[in-house]
Amino acid sequence: MILGLDTAVHAYSLTTSCLFRTLQLENGHRIVGYKLSPTNNSHLYIFTSNGTISKWEWTSGKQVACWDGDGKVLSVDAFFYEWENNTHLVSYTLRERNDGKREIAVRTLDDPEKPGTVVLESRMRISGLRIAQQGRVVVAYGGSRILVGTTNAFRPDTLGSIQYTWREAPLPDITCLDIRESESPVHPRTQPSKEGKRAEGIDLVLGVTDGPILIYHDFLRFFPNDTKGREGWKALSPRKLHWHRGPVNTVRWSKDGNYILSGGNEPVMVLWQLDTGKNQFLPHLPSAISSIAVSPTGNLYVLKLANNSTMVLSARELKPCATITGLQLCPKISSSGDSSQSLHTTAAVLHPQYPDQLLIAVPTFCGTSEGHQNSANTSVIQAYDMRTNSHVSRQAVARTNATTVRVSPEGYEIRTPDIKYLDICEDGKWMATVDAWSKSPLDFSGKIRTDSHEEFLKFWRWNSNSTLWELVTRVDSPHFVDGSTVPVLGLACRPHTHEFVTIGVDATLRFWCPAIRQRSGLNKGQAAESQSTTWKCRNVIDLQGTAGSNSSVPLNAASLAFSEDGSALAVCLPSQSATKPSSVLLIDAQNATVHYNRAGIYSGDPCSAKFIGSHLVVTSARSVSVWDTVNDLVRVIGLPDMGTIFPPSAAQLLAVNSRSQTFAVATRCYLGNNLGSTKSHVWVYDVETLKLLSEHDLRDYPLVLLSDRRSGGYIIIDAGSNLRRLGELDKVSQSVRSRTSPISLHTGLADHLSSRVSGHKHKSLPQLAALDAEKLSHSQTPQLASVFDIPSFVLPPANALFRDVIQSLLAG
Repeated sequence: MILGLDTAVHAYSLTTSCLFRTLQLENGHRIVGYKLSPTNNSHLYIFTSNGTISKWEWTSGKQVACWDGDGKVLSVDAFFYEWENNTHLVSYTLRERNDGKREIAVRTLDDPEKPGTVVLESRMRISGLRIAQQGRVVVAYGGSRILVGTTNAFRPDTLGSIQYTWREAPLPDITCLDIRESESPVHPRTQPSKEGKRAEGIDLVLGVTDGPILIYHDFLRFFPNDTKGREGWKALSPRKLHWHRGPVNTVRWSKDGNYILSGGNEPVMVLWQLDTGKNQFLPHLPSAISSIAVSPTGNLYVLKLANNSTMVLSARELKPCATITGLQLCPKISSSGDSSQSLHTTAAVLHPQYPDQLLIAVPTFCGTSEGHQNSANTSVIQAYDMRTNSHVSRQAVARTNATTVRVSPEGYEIRTPDIKYLDICEDGKWMATVDAWSKSPLDFSGKIRTDSHEEFLKFWRWNSNSTLWELVTRVDSPHFVDGSTVPVLGLACRPHTHEFVTIGVDATLRFWCPAIRQRSGLNKGQAAESQSTTWKCRNVIDLQGTAGSNSSVPLNAASLAFSEDGSALAVCLPSQSATKPSSVLLIDAQNATVHYNRAGIYSGDPCSAKFIGSHLVVTSARSVSVWDTVNDLVRVIGLPDMGTIFPPSAAQLLAVNSRSQTFAVATRCYLGNNLGSTKSHVWVYDVETLKLLSEHDLRDYPLVLLSDRRSGGYIIIDAGSNLRRLGELDKVSQSVRSRTSPISLHTGLADHLSSRVSGHKHKSLPQLAALDAEKLSHSQTPQLASVFDIPSFVLPPANALFRDVIQSLLAG
């Protein structure tokens, strides 16, 4: 199965559900379509948003050819035409021009220098198109209009003079469309053809925003050449099917034309039997359905779900044959860039014992409509293997809504708790999460209640037998003011210990540690291991007045950062007034006492803070500050191309890497005053010199930025569920060699002779012993063998395999 992603195409094996090949586009443009060659099934044509067409041999992962394009492509459809004993690819692209008009252009790949022929120009907001009858029929749709273009003859050598007759028909708001070529029965009023064959017809099925499905059989006969399209369409009464409560996201004809498959925002696939009018349901899917595909033989149905997972079903039993699960993220903000919506970061962490395993908070249910995306709260933790790009496990850590109908009797959506923070101890035995839940404003009837917000701090223990996280302690309202729950602003794990620290709006710092709960009848010693463990608050620090903060003004932002050895804790507090600037408190983590207060390091509200050696890196809404805690020296970096950052409270993500002595900052900002035009960047700096090492552009806004300690690079995840590695292998290899290579002293002519004389006869005995030891160490390195000790069908991608080989050689 070939699956198209945002900037790459993946080939999966249906037998093992494992990734077989990845076709990564270098230009980074979005993929709008792809097509397999009928003459050679190993050749795949990929169409991108800038009009580029590339030809790939997907079995080997090599790009065979590439054709440049121009313009912004919104949709594409293509077919293969046999002409003069050759197979020609003919593509129809829907493009958007600079003046706002949209056009449909037809193009062949025989002459790369020849531009495409424009067959339609319209100000109508066309969103998609389909081609039928080898280019003789073009169907374009958008909004509440459908355009049908027909031509009498089609030949690839006459594309420059091809003309279509277009007809427009009004319809309800269209969300999806599918066409099927069939043999239409001869109409009673028409004369049969001389050959006695039935004429070719086109069956059309449409999905509408309010739920109905409209079916038009052989709709072209209602568009005669001597009448207008509107009059012909009025004479055609469609067959109407209705089950979905909301918009229909996808509709598909079956191979034989006897069934229609549909999917919407409900986690249910509907199979409509046209002869009897009955429908069959496949319920309890994990998410809404984005699209449906039918295999060329018609024996398999493929469902693309909104949670970035794909399910392959058998057409007879509707049983899953294969399941492919990716990162199940749903963005919380629409692409329009509404400033009233806030951009939240996603709680995620790399497992300290398994560096390739990512733990990330994902929604319980993902919808495809804009309303569902904005309210998708993360209540589930997904374990994802980044090396093999495969799903590991999924566990709910907050209250989830198990009902199929996610709408209350009053008509608004039922909300689930949102995981705000997540962290794990270095040994991987304990995990702490903070989830929050707020009632809908419609529940209050104009009255604000004190119990409208709930906050829970939970401590989990890893069970190796069940391979699940077990809930040990739940702390209700870990931070509160006058009996009312207030939000938690930060969570951090103390290195080398089983301790966590939280800070809340109440300007209170709390230290949490495990304790043995004594029970009567249980002895100490060996029986102590079976005694239950609970978590308690061992120390509390009231920060009100410590940093000059006013007790009547609650905190709106705060950041926590532990030093690498866990001895010191840095607390970054915001500025509350012009006379009370922002400050950083250094706290003794063992005794829970404040030792130093440093003001003026940054301005505005802190976004994130991390320790790298003796340097504390703090990101605020406008800049990045590096504080040398030993020399008390502050250096400020102004990020290039800042523009208008949105939103200021969570605009910048920060990650540090002690292996490469670098730190990375990810930012989303507006370009000028245009709120609809956004751009995301990732910058990597050297902590000693503050030199910009690399800069990377992102298509979507960043959600997660993590440090890969093993490779010295970084991992970035954006709103499109794209996981990208930013490597620093060159600098890491140099730093590792400088630390591990022995110091050799040469005097006199030894510097010149050692580079020219071959063999060991001119070397001294200590040098020979060092060389023999070096050879022995390289010959007995087991790390390289362990990299390839994997079955061939589960081999990781080439970039991950190359990184593991480099790391094994450096370790050896």
